[in-house]
Amino acid sequence: MASALILAAAVLFGVSPIIAKVAYAYGVTPLTLVSLRATIGGLAVWLGVAVTRRITPLPWTLFVRLLALGLTIVPFQVFTYFYALSQLPASSASVIANSAPVHVAWMGRLFLGESLQAADVAILVGIIGGAGLVAGQTPYTGQPLGLAALAIATLASAFYLVAQRRLVRDVAPLAVLSVILPASAAVYWGAGVATGQIHLAMPAAAWLATVGGAIAGSLGSLLVLIALQVTPATRAAMLGMFEPVVTVALSVVLLGDLMTWLRGLGIAVVLGGIALIHLRRFA
Repeated sequence: MASALILAAAVLFGVSPIIAKVAYAYGVTPLTLVSLRATIGGLAVWLGVAVTRRITPLPWTLFVRLLALGLTIVPFQVFTYFYALSQLPASSASVIANSAPVHVAWMGRLFLGESLQAADVAILVGIIGGAGLVAGQTPYTGQPLGLAALAIATLASAFYLVAQRRLVRDVAPLAVLSVILPASAAVYWGAGVATGQIHLAMPAAAWLATVGGAIAGSLGSLLVLIALQVTPATRAAMLGMFEPVVTVALSVVLLGDLMTWLRGLGIAVVLGGIALIHLRRFA
């Protein structure tokens, strides 16, 4: 069940860059996009909290940890990724960003004490290798800022996944998002207003893409948090590698991105790695 939730989240996250590209095509700035995503997502989460009536006061120490993540790592990671996405093809940005399992592996071992068997390492290397094949012609040397932002986003994403795994041991998933999303939204709006990068005069199609992306991202985050209650961070990250497969496929079909035989091989390798994870789980 947990693996299915992570794969469903990967599909939602895989759709997200495509939707963002649509918004960018209408002139939406990265800060406008992430500000609205966090705001809409936060409202949706609090609506879920109200409906489920799970409004339980958090211990002060846990609240401070969540607030710190929402004010630092999370907005930093999300913005750098969506900035890179504005500079690079969606397929390439997604694949490079999803090399995070490499970092999650050593971070999970360092901070959570999660061990890795030799077979897990081999599968991890295979999945990362497949993702590299999917990347095709990347890196795009003409966009150094985009590539630098992606490198930063990848490290921050790995750290956040490990932090999530630790937090969900003590905090319900909705409670995590109910603090992190509003805090991140405050950071985005503050930065956007200060730099003049918030522009809300957008056509209906841009609003539709932005709202759709916010819902997909929030739902995906919730599914991951639920799954992380019973799933090691490294395994979750490896299953999440299905995300770039979705993004690449949609990029080819909807955005006219070029599919090469290397990308096709990479997709097969990633899917094969995910299948092996399931086989090992039920062996």
